[in-house]
Amino acid sequence: MSEVINRAIAPSSEEIKNIKIVEGQRVRLANGIGLHYINAGTSDIIKLDLVCDGGVINQHKNTVAAATSSMLREGTKSKTSEQIADELDFYGAYFQTQCYADDSTITLYCLKKHFSSCLPYIIDIINESIFPESELNTYKKNSIQKLMVNKERNSFLLRRLFYSSVFGETSPYGTFSEPDDYNTLSRENILDFYSLNYKNGLKYILISGAIDESVIKTSEGLLDGFKPYNKEKKNVLSSGKTGDNVFLEKKNSVQSAIRIGRKLVNRIHPDFRKLQILNLVLGGYFGSRLMKNLREEKGLTYGIYSVVESYINDGCFYIETEINNDLRDSGVKEIYLEIDRLKNELIGEEELSLAKNYLLGSFLRSIDGPFSLADKQKILIDYGLEYSYYYDYLNTIKTINANELLELANKYFKKEDLSEIIVGGK
Repeated sequence: MSEVINRAIAPSSEEIKNIKIVEGQRVRLANGIGLHYINAGTSDIIKLDLVCDGGVINQHKNTVAAATSSMLREGTKSKTSEQIADELDFYGAYFQTQCYADDSTITLYCLKKHFSSCLPYIIDIINESIFPESELNTYKKNSIQKLMVNKERNSFLLRRLFYSSVFGETSPYGTFSEPDDYNTLSRENILDFYSLNYKNGLKYILISGAIDESVIKTSEGLLDGFKPYNKEKKNVLSSGKTGDNVFLEKKNSVQSAIRIGRKLVNRIHPDFRKLQILNLVLGGYFGSRLMKNLREEKGLTYGIYSVVESYINDGCFYIETEINNDLRDSGVKEIYLEIDRLKNELIGEEELSLAKNYLLGSFLRSIDGPFSLADKQKILIDYGLEYSYYYDYLNTIKTINANELLELANKYFKKEDLSEIIVGGK
């Protein structure tokens, strides 16, 4: 007879003491481009990331970065989009494109035994995409329609207003597309951006999975034909406001979307890792102070969270929630009260211990599997960091004390530095 589990008794737990990260390796192709790889996992699946300069920070016309990334799926000189999709599907493979603030990626997922057959498709996409005029017109029409729908959402408008406020409307981190940007977007705009930031803008290659020598040799043989990457790092200057207060009325809206935050240091600053811990206590997980106060105790919202975001050239912190218009003022008041608590009271030993254990467990989950490890390696490559960065972070989690966090809160969470952005009904 099987043993009956008493669910009234919590399972035993133990402290996470030693975390070992599987580190990536690097070789340099004949063209000078770095090929980074993570050999981990037991499944014969390969993930290939070609990281290019096609991020928003490099666009000279609104929408062109996202449009180029999206339309890389629309065919090349030798194959239509349907042919590429069907032939990759034959190998059980697929690819996707993503455009971010700082860069862009073309990603291939395939079985290791088919890697040499699938990689040429990706090389063809990055070298020979054609961006058909008819597909561009469809993209523009769909994008405008999607934009107009999103503009009816409070959270979408809030996001735009916040980033434009803290980074400035001239910063690529605070600039957003309007319908006219799509209307005036031409195929020539895309081809120019594509040539400069994809064909001549491959920054590095990142491969993860069950890597062996054959995968590396295939990559070296097929990828060293790209032109050397020799661009200088682009520095982005922000011109945002401090302590900005913006209210945008949305008629017939019963709820208000709220963001309170500021421009902040990014990942390379020594305070960033400590701020991640402070942020967790404030609003970084379900057991945070903001969740306990505004959701569980006051019933003011279904959810509230806080975030520290890092970009290559900048960073920010914000608290976000949605609250019924009638309760909005009470909610905002409680948010500032929780910020003040961090500045005036030491975090209790039990609460800090819980937060530390959560962060350690979360980090352990974030390095579970080759693709997750690749995400961690990408951060190091992008910011020019070594693996010691993560071990220093783990050490900071274990050793930071309440006094340090109190000082940090007073340094970065001054009310006069926080911008308050609200979109909702009066």
